[in-house]
Amino acid sequence: MFPVLLFIIFVRLCTGLKHRADSQALDFSDANFFDVGFDLDINEAIEPSGHIDSFLQRVDRDDKSKGLHEFTPIQNTIGQSQTQYYSFNVNTSSGLGEYYEFLIFLTGNICSQPSNVKENETSLAVYYSFNSSMFSNFEIGQMVLYENGYFQALADVPVAANSESDDSVLYIAVRAPQNTNTSAIWSYEIGVSQNDLVFQWDDRTWASLVDTDPHSALIVTGNLTTKEDFNASSANATHSRYSLFIYDYQYRDLFKQLNNSWCAVKNGPALMSTSQFQRSYTTRGGGLQQQFYVEGLNSSTKYVAYLVSNFGGSKFGGAVYQPFTFETMDEGPCSLLYDLDFCDQVAYSVPMPYGQSKEKLRDTYDNYAREVYTNFSKAMDQISCETTNDAIFSPVRTCDDCRNSYKNWLCSVMIPRCSTRDIKGYKLREVNNSRSDFINQEIAPSDPYFEILPCVNVCQAIVRDCPADFGFLCPTKNGSISLSYYWDDGGEFPTCNYVGDVIATVSAATRAILNWWMIMLMISALIITL
Repeated sequence: MFPVLLFIIFVRLCTGLKHRADSQALDFSDANFFDVGFDLDINEAIEPSGHIDSFLQRVDRDDKSKGLHEFTPIQNTIGQSQTQYYSFNVNTSSGLGEYYEFLIFLTGNICSQPSNVKENETSLAVYYSFNSSMFSNFEIGQMVLYENGYFQALADVPVAANSESDDSVLYIAVRAPQNTNTSAIWSYEIGVSQNDLVFQWDDRTWASLVDTDPHSALIVTGNLTTKEDFNASSANATHSRYSLFIYDYQYRDLFKQLNNSWCAVKNGPALMSTSQFQRSYTTRGGGLQQQFYVEGLNSSTKYVAYLVSNFGGSKFGGAVYQPFTFETMDEGPCSLLYDLDFCDQVAYSVPMPYGQSKEKLRDTYDNYAREVYTNFSKAMDQISCETTNDAIFSPVRTCDDCRNSYKNWLCSVMIPRCSTRDIKGYKLREVNNSRSDFINQEIAPSDPYFEILPCVNVCQAIVRDCPADFGFLCPTKNGSISLSYYWDDGGEFPTCNYVGDVIATVSAATRAILNWWMIMLMISALIITL
């Protein structure tokens, strides 16, 4: 049993595994999916697979058993002190472990539970065994509890088992605890697979806020791929496996005991969900991200956001990520813009006049920045970019580096970032006293606002990347820097506006990645030494 215990330890360390479902169980239609979030095969697109004839196949309750099928979870309700029974027929011709043991992954979620269940109280228990006598004596089986609305377990059946052996059937029982409320009801899901975890959870948020204005927010996922040539505009985000749910801040502790439950988040009292958002992909900042543009929010209001991932549709299991909170701005002259044509790295709130549409505002800013860039572009044409290494202006930088850095600097200066918050480093801009005449005359913000100054790094990038003949200089002392730029002080809100490629950071959370073949080799080595 030691090799199996070792395997279980690795599985429990792993916060999420790549979904590999039976091709006959899922219908991806013609969607483009990106399997990501669990550190495995992030560049691999999931191919379309076959159609499913039916979602659930259940036998009559009278036979004291309901049949579970490969990667086809079922949902049920159970009352206090009740027990419900299931069975799963092992396919001994496929699945993980066919060279040693057949591995059966059991997972489940609690979708809802009685309100009087307190934190750390015993919740639903799951018993499982390959011995059918377990239904009469639970001590024969192994037991695992739902914790934080989630359970996972691993059962193994010897390779000697065959279709005619009792060992090829896994028997499962779900038992509810006693409750002072005799009508207490739990709603739960359970799924079984020989290939992967049907339900998963992740200790990261995997989504983050880009910016808000008084009535909208822009939220993006983590990087889905590192392919630089991906055409984000042609991808259909409505087919994505990611879903976003926005909850009122008063529900921030609603899932405190069910925070690892995929179905609890999906079925909760969300204010808004994915179908109400504008969804698209972006390569802004490098890599590929899915973005959600959320409208219809209240000003000066806090919200809680949950991201979930659906495996092959909304009913075939999935993963839940940790939530995060965000707050909209106060009423004022700030409007959230993103996906500009020329200033494609801009995604934040900008000063706006009263009553102007976002579309017109976007074009006004973008066209002006493009026009100003033209003169610089002509100057770059005079630089010998395609030349020998000893004649080029820099051995480590290229003309494209210079163009990108100048463009990012120009966009951050020409398109100021707007806020209604008074935070250290922000610059108060009264009416007709903005950064430039263009803002004062062409944009003409209707009310005062606070400008989040460009990060000094954006200025330093053009000094670093462009020919010295251009004479670019940046302030070097804090007093002079703070007149036109600022720096990152950390905290809940940004203290400067960085436009350009974001340097990727690694989560501080410890993550265990499961390498199936390495695990199998370790198990085999341990068997030999026993």
